[in-house]
Amino acid sequence: MHQSVSLKQQLGLTRPTKLCEDRHFVVALIAGCSLSVAIGALAGRGAELDTSWMALVSLVLWAPVVEEFAFRGVVQGYLGDTAFGKRCLAGLSFANLIAALLFTVWHLVYRTDLLAWLVFFPALAFGYFRDRHGSLVPCVILHGAWNAALLPGWYLFS
Repeated sequence: MHQSVSLKQQLGLTRPTKLCEDRHFVVALIAGCSLSVAIGALAGRGAELDTSWMALVSLVLWAPVVEEFAFRGVVQGYLGDTAFGKRCLAGLSFANLIAALLFTVWHLVYRTDLLAWLVFFPALAFGYFRDRHGSLVPCVILHGAWNAALLPGWYLFS
């Protein structure tokens, strides 16, 4: 008997249970933020940064919500319901790998520096937690926090 998944579940528009008790999530949050500060410091050297409120809100809130909905919600959610998308490589679903690849290509559309290429790795982490919790909430939290953690590095070391 085929069990159908609701659109809400497919898109990850559900509340995760026990997210704060997930040690993998807590470690990812802390380690990712620490790494983002260092990356911000390296990327900020000599870079001209848009420090308007709109740019900061976009970096920390708008972009994480929209991008996670598009890539982890729509793309990974759709592919995760297919036999191909459920296949795994090194513990990561093919749905996650494809969504991460498309996420990277999206960043390469408007950036050509090393940071655009490096978003592949955070994208895999976001997708891992999408698969783990069946929700976009951990993805949006990590994405927003990691983006926000870039700012101290940019401001303090540039």
